[in-house]
Amino acid sequence: MSGRVDPVETFLIGQIRAGAMPGAAWWVGDRRGAISRGSVGHAAVTPRLEPARDDTPYDLASLTKPLATAILAIALQSERRLDLDSPLAVWFPSLRRTAYDRATVRDAGMHRARFPAWMPLYVAGTTREAYVDAIAGAPPLAEDATVYSDLGYVLLGFLLESVAGASLEGLFGERIGRRLGLRRCGFAGTGQAFADAAATERGNAYERKLAGEAAKGYAFRTEVIRGHVHDANAWGLGGIAGHAGLFGTAADVASVALAILDPAGLGLPGAALEAMRRPPSVEPGRRTFGLLRAADAESVRGVLSDDAVGHFGFTGTSLWIDPTVPRIYVLLTNRVHPVVPGVDFARTRHGFHAAAAAL
Repeated sequence: MSGRVDPVETFLIGQIRAGAMPGAAWWVGDRRGAISRGSVGHAAVTPRLEPARDDTPYDLASLTKPLATAILAIALQSERRLDLDSPLAVWFPSLRRTAYDRATVRDAGMHRARFPAWMPLYVAGTTREAYVDAIAGAPPLAEDATVYSDLGYVLLGFLLESVAGASLEGLFGERIGRRLGLRRCGFAGTGQAFADAAATERGNAYERKLAGEAAKGYAFRTEVIRGHVHDANAWGLGGIAGHAGLFGTAADVASVALAILDPAGLGLPGAALEAMRRPPSVEPGRRTFGLLRAADAESVRGVLSDDAVGHFGFTGTSLWIDPTVPRIYVLLTNRVHPVVPGVDFARTRHGFHAAAAAL
């Protein structure tokens, strides 16, 4: 939008001044390119101010679920290496003879496996076995419940590694990153590859409070978290997990989103990712494999078409794909830096999408 005032940029600058987040990057467009993109504010405000740039990577948080785990699961299914309708208990014996013994891979991917939304798995230990056993022992939700859960995607990350005989980090890099030519998108792990990423929280104060007495004595991080995953369950696994751990720039997130619309670049047939684009039922609360319908999301309901699908990340990230236009909406922020705010971020997200959809 050279030479013109960009209403998306104007809105985000206003939100930064209002204290909604220190910085942001965005990308709005389609396969022909961006109609609005840029960055505003700061990637870090402590220990020193650093400006956000277009190529600043962000902790994508739960965008890891669709952008890595869901795509990889469907890719393995297309190669007949994984059956999405097979029981999770085939892969995880700890789930046998529990309330989860009939839950399938597809159920976990669509958040209908009856797992609780969250629990501090790291309290039980920071090995794969400890995490699986903790999930197996978690009290199940009601039958037929669709409840967003990190736990199912933790298991899916483990499952993908078992099926493919490779790390989740390697699978993403080989099957998605390289094929799409992504420049700054991948799992940060415990290294320094994303040391210039937008900073998140100072320590894990929010999660420490959320975990409560169950995590008494656990050694939470106390430094400003930067370049490493904010989520403590993912951090317990070395920063690489099926539910969180992916970092990326707005442009790279948009590239993966465009591949969900047209998966040829991933080496997949056109209909391969249909399970991500459309839910099997339009009943309220029903999800696709990895994504949420706009009709069920306060932040975009009434702004995007009901059939748009997308996802949010706790750190202040979001991705929406509107196939009726078609158009991609990417918003990346570090709203949790240096502390997790007590205000709802839905208003900021809604305003961003309203401004972007009007372009």
